[in-house]
Amino acid sequence: MSFLTRTLLSIALAAAAMPAARAIEVHGLVDLRAVAVDASPSWLHEGLGKLRYDQSGLRLGQATVSAAADLSDTVSATVVANASDDRRGLLGVNEAWLGWNPIPGGAWKTRVKAGAFFPASSLELDYDSVGWTPSRTVSSSAINSWIGEELRTKGLEWTVQRNGRLAGSPHDVGLSAAVFGWNDETGTLLAWRGWTLSERITSLTEPLRLSGLPVYASGGPLARQSQTIHPFREIDDRLGYYVGASYGYQGWITLTAMQYDNRANPLIVEDRQYSWRTRFQHLGVRLLPGAGWELLAQAMRGSTLMGRDAVYVNFDSWFLLASHRLGPGLATVRYDHFAVKEDEDDRIARDPNMEHGRALALAYALELTDSLNLVCELLQVKSERPARALIGVAPQQDERSLTASLRWHF
Repeated sequence: MSFLTRTLLSIALAAAAMPAARAIEVHGLVDLRAVAVDASPSWLHEGLGKLRYDQSGLRLGQATVSAAADLSDTVSATVVANASDDRRGLLGVNEAWLGWNPIPGGAWKTRVKAGAFFPASSLELDYDSVGWTPSRTVSSSAINSWIGEELRTKGLEWTVQRNGRLAGSPHDVGLSAAVFGWNDETGTLLAWRGWTLSERITSLTEPLRLSGLPVYASGGPLARQSQTIHPFREIDDRLGYYVGASYGYQGWITLTAMQYDNRANPLIVEDRQYSWRTRFQHLGVRLLPGAGWELLAQAMRGSTLMGRDAVYVNFDSWFLLASHRLGPGLATVRYDHFAVKEDEDDRIARDPNMEHGRALALAYALELTDSLNLVCELLQVKSERPARALIGVAPQQDERSLTASLRWHF
């Protein structure tokens, strides 16, 4: 029985054990979009492009439903399902977890989550909102795109927060810690595909297809690796962990930090899936200086390793974002930098993994009604990845997209 099946069964049994759910809330998001794009083949089509789409047209960006049930005064169950027109099988489950929120006796608040969920790492995305979707832009930053594609907590997370206002203090603080499994393949995409800029979320059981690189083709040095990967699978039976902290001052500044280590054994391969040892540090800051401005910055740096230094890369990315009210809507500009560098111990010369690039997003979000929003975005990504030449594509690419996203919230 898979982890997802066990999680959903546990949630169902917990709900059945109660006389009735105290309250059930269902929220959703339908995102229809028109896309005009000039880009190389997308990674979703076995290419090495940086954009989600490589063809213009009308698309279903996502249709997401989140159902949360209060099982008691302090225990809740949440399931988030998502559909899009570029997903195998169309529909998938993105999150499924039980939460325990004991009633606080003062300024300190505790929360425990068990199941499959996003780590509390992003300032750009609200992981408590429907679909973990950016509201200011259409695309997510490179950092948060990768988190949505290849990172999920399948385990247990403990968070404690102190509300300074309730304690008569201008300082808010928070701590979090988690143990998890089923993330042994985290790092595969960064090494063999690189960073992307998208808001697409990989479902918990969804397979992803890599580009046709010769390193894992028949007769290649890593032919034991399948071209199809399963990002949320347990391979080595070892638990990983992350720890995080946050600080806020009078509501105008928020700082976050996280240390992540999946503790995977890079020497194990199972069902043609290698285990990758992936570690990173993550920092974020949000500023609300007044006059309608919001400033965000995030940075990530880490490494991933598989085999006996068969693939060993260091990765880093950062972005700066500024939003401001302009007329009836919100104008946003975001600049991304991203890079992957081969470690000096990386051994396979025929498998170039390095890349570097930058991206600029200009967006305007307009609230049409209480439940209907329109977000328009112009996105340009310039990148160089030598491995593109191995599949017949120019290493340097300049990709552009213009997207109008109509979002209905319910």
